[in-house]
Amino acid sequence: MADAKPKKTNPAPEKQMPTNVVAFKPEKCHGEECKKNPERAGFCGEHYVWFKEGLMTVDGYRAKDFDKKYHAWLRRTQKAA
Repeated sequence: MADAKPKKTNPAPEKQMPTNVVAFKPEKCHGEECKKNPERAGFCGEHYVWFKEGLMTVDGYRAKDFDKKYHAWLRRTQKAA
């Protein structure tokens, strides 16, 4: 009685994914006008770095303050090199 483990049950049938659903992998980078193959999170290598730095949105569009962030990012990367 002391170590009663709860049984693992499957989720309700209405919450399970239907068997006829197919997951599609993105065929190109989310970045605007980028035709490279995605590597991480739907972005190519360069645009993934931009996304992590806040230069791009999840949808692949440039941030509202792109110019300001881009120049600050350039200064940081040039200083590190």
